[in-house]
Amino acid sequence: MGKKDEKINWRSIVAYLLIGLLLFFGSKILFRLNYSIGNVAIIYMSVTGVGFLLILAGVNLTSRLISLNLSNDIFNSLNETFPQEERLLSNEYSINLPARYSLKSKVRKSWINIINPFRGLLVIGSPGSGKSWFVIQHVIKQHIEKGFAMFVYDFKYDDLSKIVYNWLQQNKNKYSVPPSFYVINFDNLSISHRCNPLDPSSMNDITDATESARTILLGT
Repeated sequence: MGKKDEKINWRSIVAYLLIGLLLFFGSKILFRLNYSIGNVAIIYMSVTGVGFLLILAGVNLTSRLISLNLSNDIFNSLNETFPQEERLLSNEYSINLPARYSLKSKVRKSWINIINPFRGLLVIGSPGSGKSWFVIQHVIKQHIEKGFAMFVYDFKYDDLSKIVYNWLQQNKNKYSVPPSFYVINFDNLSISHRCNPLDPSSMNDITDATESARTILLGT
């Protein structure tokens, strides 16, 4: 049994079998040729062999024929493509990622709509696969445009920090309260913002002072 193939049809199978049978059983007329016995034998064996091979090819194609027609099935063998969401579904919290996909040999535009990002968003991919470019940048930019406050952990400082800062400057008008931009960098304190954890204005009672002193003591 050969490997099933959707592209095989009955026309090609019938053509192989008919030509093969015609050559195989009709080769007897070759004995009427006015040639030497040796030449007639060579021609007869060649034609008979070709006919036999064509018959085998037709039988092999028959075993590979898929009786169920999948040409109209959306889940077909054309790269296993399927229709995807092409509508832009947006709300005040959503993240909408523009994308493209292939369907029936055509490239179509689509949207990956994350309607409620508060449920959690996990982005997984190998290094250099485009996680930051395709997902993280859009999350940062779209949430800044919608007036969100953000805490961004920039593992490859300052790749994401530049994006946050520049996009914040362009969208300050989207915030009811003028936003501020701060950087905490423990590797290079010269470019890091700092605060005084023992600032009296941030302590309302003795409990705040105790907790601050305890945190600093345990962290040193």
